[in-house]
Amino acid sequence: MTAIFPELDGPRVFGLPPGADFSRALLAGLDARLADQPPEAGARVEIWVNTLRGRRTLRDLMDRGPSRLLPRVRVVAELASDPLSPLTLPPAISDWRRKLELSHLVAALLAAEPGMAAETAAFDLAKSLAELLDEMQGEKIDPVVLEDIDTGDHAAHWRRSLAFLTILRDYAVWTGMSGEQGRMRAVAEAWGEAWAAHPPEHPVIVAGSTGSRGPTRAFMAAVAKLPQ
Repeated sequence: MTAIFPELDGPRVFGLPPGADFSRALLAGLDARLADQPPEAGARVEIWVNTLRGRRTLRDLMDRGPSRLLPRVRVVAELASDPLSPLTLPPAISDWRRKLELSHLVAALLAAEPGMAAETAAFDLAKSLAELLDEMQGEKIDPVVLEDIDTGDHAAHWRRSLAFLTILRDYAVWTGMSGEQGRMRAVAEAWGEAWAAHPPEHPVIVAGSTGSRGPTRAFMAAVAKLPQ
């Protein structure tokens, strides 16, 4: 076992002051904790960064030396396509296919409700719906909750807006396919279940993420429960 952190009840959270060189500070902190470990300990460390650029920067710093066995650096945004994922997912629906299919539904609604918007706006409105659906799936919000919204005595445009949004409910039932955020959420939860049953003994670090999106928060919560 490569224990670089002391035992602690609860998650470990580290911060840096404003203006700090994040990647350099991260690497310096890791080196300090590996100082008394055997050389192979560094290779057992698993670091999840937020972006491809973050991984590139961290690897560039490591390549400059000193010589070391490198940790595994992976990207949170690639959770759904990670080859070591504990969950096998069906192929993702493409953004263009989703937007085109939604644009047909939007166009049909605009034809039935001429005062809602110009028919030429169908694709732009479908694009907005596609982005909203992706975010809802990432936050694990079922579009059927739209049925529970009560517009009551609100203005007519609220009722039209709800009719527009219920396209998402119908579309989600029809396709049953998740976008990238929904796939990330499913994988994040699968990691949580796998780690709860068999927690890894090596260090797992999520670095540079604010957890602003549901899938990332779910993944960070799973990592925060690990022994290292």
